[in-house]
Amino acid sequence: MKVLILILLVLSNNILENDISKINKLTKNAEKAFKEKNYKVAINDYNTLIDSFNISNEKIHLNLAHSYLLSNDTLKAIENYNMASITNNNKIQSIAYQQLGNINESKNKLKNAAEFYKKSILSNNSNLDSKYNYELVTKKLKEQEKKKEENKNQQNKEKNNKEKNNKEQENKEQENKEKNNKEKNNKEKNNKEKNNKEQENKKKNNKEKNNKEQENKEQENKKKNNKEQEKSIEEKLKEVNMSKKKAEMILNALNNIEFQYIQQLKRKATKKIDKNKPDW
Repeated sequence: MKVLILILLVLSNNILENDISKINKLTKNAEKAFKEKNYKVAINDYNTLIDSFNISNEKIHLNLAHSYLLSNDTLKAIENYNMASITNNNKIQSIAYQQLGNINESKNKLKNAAEFYKKSILSNNSNLDSKYNYELVTKKLKEQEKKKEENKNQQNKEKNNKEKNNKEQENKEQENKEKNNKEKNNKEKNNKEKNNKEQENKKKNNKEKNNKEQENKEQENKKKNNKEQEKSIEEKLKEVNMSKKKAEMILNALNNIEFQYIQQLKRKATKKIDKNKPDW
């Protein structure tokens, strides 16, 4: 039994020594590959240490993250920087946060970048790169906020101008509508007045025409009657064997007698009446 235990201890010791040898060799090879920028080999060796030998520490995760980042595998890099930040080694933790800040800044995620730079500074106040980056990102954020505010003001201004222009356009359209309606109403009114005037003129002309026709007709009738009367007188004069000239002389004489009689009546009317004498 003791011999068996001894054999097992010797075998375990040999295995452990072999594992340590392999671990040391992989670690040296990974570091060498990383320095020589052979990131594919470095990634493979570091993953072998983690997966096969369960060797996982902040330094391995940091170098693995660097290798992934430089191989353009950002997601794997972020994963390993987060693993590297879980440590009591302030310098490695500060570098891990700094790198996470760089990645976020490259993606224009400035707020996240500022937070990681701040964590990096808190982990190691001597990290000048993180301090510089933090100030730069903070400045960018302020400029971004300022630009955002300016854009907002510009948008509000454009909105107000648009509303103003729309209002002016509406007012103008309303004015044009009212103007057109007014012109239409005036036109209709003028047309109506014109039609009424034309109608009145037409009635007036018709009336004048009718009156004229009536006058002409009456004149014709009068002439006709006079002609007939003259004819009748001539016929009567013929019956009494009297010429027209002689009849006119008799008529003139009668008119003179009538005129003289009227004159005598007027003279009698102008004499003063004696009140003492009777009327008869």
